[in-house]
Amino acid sequence: MPTPSHTPDRTALWRLLAGTGVALLFLGVVLSAARVAPVGARAALVVAGAAIMVLALVANRSAVAAFSRRRATRRGADTVLATLFFVAILVVIQATSVRRSHQFDLTRNQRNTLAPQSVALLDSLDHDVTATGFYRQSSLNRSRADELLSLYARASSRFRYEFIDPDRNPDAAERAGATVDEVVIECNGVVRRIHTLTEQDVTNAILQVTRVREKVLYFVNGHGERDVDGSPREGYRAATRALTGQGYAVRTLSLLTMREVPADCDVLVIAGPREDYLADEVTAIDRYLRAGGSALFMLDPRFDFTRLAGALDRYRLRVLDAVILDDLVLDAGERTFDATVAKVRRYEKHPITEGFNYVTMFTRARPVYIPEDTLRAGLDVQYLAITDAEAWGETDMNSFTVGRATRDGVDIAGPMPLAAVATRTPVPAGSARTSRVVLVGDSDFASNSFYGVLGNADFFQNIVAFLSEDEDLIRIRPRAATGDTVYISAAQGRMVFAVSLVLVPLITLIVGASVVFRRRAL
Repeated sequence: MPTPSHTPDRTALWRLLAGTGVALLFLGVVLSAARVAPVGARAALVVAGAAIMVLALVANRSAVAAFSRRRATRRGADTVLATLFFVAILVVIQATSVRRSHQFDLTRNQRNTLAPQSVALLDSLDHDVTATGFYRQSSLNRSRADELLSLYARASSRFRYEFIDPDRNPDAAERAGATVDEVVIECNGVVRRIHTLTEQDVTNAILQVTRVREKVLYFVNGHGERDVDGSPREGYRAATRALTGQGYAVRTLSLLTMREVPADCDVLVIAGPREDYLADEVTAIDRYLRAGGSALFMLDPRFDFTRLAGALDRYRLRVLDAVILDDLVLDAGERTFDATVAKVRRYEKHPITEGFNYVTMFTRARPVYIPEDTLRAGLDVQYLAITDAEAWGETDMNSFTVGRATRDGVDIAGPMPLAAVATRTPVPAGSARTSRVVLVGDSDFASNSFYGVLGNADFFQNIVAFLSEDEDLIRIRPRAATGDTVYISAAQGRMVFAVSLVLVPLITLIVGASVVFRRRAL
């Protein structure tokens, strides 16, 4: 007869309590891992489950001791300990990977890796930046946003992001003034909103909210320059919209009335004038540059800029009286790039052209020139873009105008530079700001007609970023998917099905059954 302490009723109660404790402990661990319940409730389940298990074991310690002396129990204990040891190793690996994770991007064009410009910007952050995405819980756009923003969060501890469902939490969306499928980037109270989520959008927004002040570009007018708001083919609306989207303020300036370049001017842009500037205007530009200003000169052929060229001569930059023609004719389907369009594939090493591997198109451009005697204290001048050898500079403007230009001995042989950059550092150092000047022998490349052609937009924006000392804003070209999909035949599909869903489970079942029968035979 069993003793009172080991009656069948008490044994059943012990098993029930132990099972309840295990169930509560398991439920608490699962909820904690899934984070689907309040922290207090999850902790209470874990503590209650552990306490019930300990109570059941202590109250029935004699039965537990007798059970532990069995041979089968010892073997089972060895198996349990080995399993726990293996699980502990997995936990350590998982914890380490969470704290020190690294993602490997095996795509051919590295589209799941941030561009170097984005990484450099994140490394330079000295304030926390937060991104709040307002997406519905089941939205596909939310998943895409999470993939992109997680790259930023992994790259810098100063970048954090969260998602808010505007349907479940409309008050938060209303306080932020946000709409569905919108991301709000914030730093120190400065806010930027993004509707089309790309790496370039996020990086530019981060740069904008961390800037000390807004950068200002002044386009000079009054001499037939390009219209910054012009929608026809010759206008600059596309370019100025892109600049505005990057956080620049775009304004116009008449030096005839102002007589001075405004103090808040970060970049002075002279885009395709058709008349030379007056002496007072050139003097105002020269004063601005001597004080450490930056300017972009885009000067087309067939116009005389004798006085304006004086402001460039101090930087050893000159234009030649010729128009560049190119023997290479390209048929792009909807349009043809004829001999009047110079196709540029060669770029000299410079921050503007670093990593720049795109063809740019310049129509009716003129060559630029750097005199040989350029060795001046504090002056660094070099070419940026150079044509192919097939191009030449037509010096007979009359024959070009009537469409009878031919290559002859008086023309300029290719290759020819059509863009150059100069940086003047004050001597002695610290006496003034460093000035930057870029000269391009064409203003059409940034017009509405050519701005979106191949690498033209990238080249123009990179020039502006360099002149405004916003090298971090060098344009990030989106990485397109390159067809990483694997296509298999029907026979290959059946083979994959047979191996993964039949053969592997069958081998596992056979190995497991053999182990069980072998142990029973011992």
